[in-house]
Amino acid sequence: MKTTTFKVMRYDCASCALVMEGICEDTAGVKKAEVNPRKRTLTVEHEDSVRPEDVKKSLDAEGYPVEQL
Repeated sequence: MKTTTFKVMRYDCASCALVMEGICEDTAGVKKAEVNPRKRTLTVEHEDSVRPEDVKKSLDAEGYPVEQL
């Protein structure tokens, strides 16, 4: 199991965090996703087969840009 952290580029409200977490958790192999609004980070726990670039692409496509830390 791996953990990848992303910097959240646009965070407007708590519902945005829920949507972002849902997008990640809908990705096959992602076990857990959690937004930390204070730090403006998104931590994704996932299987080794999940590529962080694919998670980023999914979020970017839905209007939630992130950068891998």
